[in-house]
Amino acid sequence: MSDNSEIENKDLVENQDEKPNNKEQTPPKTNKIRQITNCLLLIAALMLTFSIISDRIIPFTDNARVKGYVVPIKPEVSGQVLDILVQPNQPVSEGDVLVKLNPTDYEIAVKQAEQDLEIAGQNVGAQTAAIAASQARVTTAVVELENSKLQTNRVLAMAKRGVVSQSDGDQARADLATARANVVNAKADLEKAKQQLGAKGQDNSQIKAALLALEQAQINLERTTIKAPTAGGVSNFSLSEGFYASTGQALMTFVSTESIWVEAYFRENSLGNIKAGDEVEVALDFAPGKVIKGKVTSVDWGVDWGQNDQAGKLAQANNQTGWLRQTQMLPISIEFNHQEVSGLLRIGGQADVIVYSGDNPIFNTIGKLWIRFVSFMSYVR
Repeated sequence: MSDNSEIENKDLVENQDEKPNNKEQTPPKTNKIRQITNCLLLIAALMLTFSIISDRIIPFTDNARVKGYVVPIKPEVSGQVLDILVQPNQPVSEGDVLVKLNPTDYEIAVKQAEQDLEIAGQNVGAQTAAIAASQARVTTAVVELENSKLQTNRVLAMAKRGVVSQSDGDQARADLATARANVVNAKADLEKAKQQLGAKGQDNSQIKAALLALEQAQINLERTTIKAPTAGGVSNFSLSEGFYASTGQALMTFVSTESIWVEAYFRENSLGNIKAGDEVEVALDFAPGKVIKGKVTSVDWGVDWGQNDQAGKLAQANNQTGWLRQTQMLPISIEFNHQEVSGLLRIGGQADVIVYSGDNPIFNTIGKLWIRFVSFMSYVR
């Protein structure tokens, strides 16, 4: 029995010796977890600080779109489609012919206007001749008046001496009055002819009207050939020969490539240092791995935030939920060298944008690396 008790006592002693050893191993593990936690908190604090500072120095957004002018191609004259010289989504240059309308009616109109101009010239010529004739009649009437005055004076002198009768004197006076009336009538006819003719040469109203009609007919004839207004591309059309195009009815959509820009939306607190002229780098989803350089052209003055106050109604208040209110996004416009991005832009395409608002080598370098990483990740979007 004594041996068994000794063995039990030894086991108890050994167990008691092991317990302190376990306590000595616990503090190192706790310290290690604490160190890892502190490191993680430090990293999170550093990242938060960097995010706050970088948002002011190198603001970044993925809410950006490619913008451009989209123009509906509408004929200015009506006519049957004679020929289609462009395919959907085909790039074109300024002045390239897109569609031809049947010009027959407009060619006839030009010829008719030319004939009207010729007739107007003939009418002006005839009216000019009429003026010359009226002028001649005025001259004749004046000569007859002077002759009548002389004859009347002679007859009246002879009537006083009794050589001729009193009735001959009265007839002489009547002839003089008639001669004077003939002069007045001739001058009136001359003035009427001049009024009908109007101005001379190209300033003549009849010639002007005929010239304007001819010019309009020629313009309408030119409008039967529909051309590209600028460099760009045509899209969204299904057109066939024989289709009757009406004035003002869209035939196709034209996308201009001469005026294309990127509109990027940033949070309000990111716009504090952004100004026109700042350097920008853009990563297009359409061109993964490629970064385009540009610059800020303008920062919009405001956006529509849905407050539509109308007379006779009370103002509407937008309820905010949560601890933090929703951030407001404001747009900026970005331009770039179109030659460097030829064929890489699509209206409505998405993009990532970073703005370098200051000359900070460290943050700018980080920003350049980040935008290139984002551009490369566009391959897997």
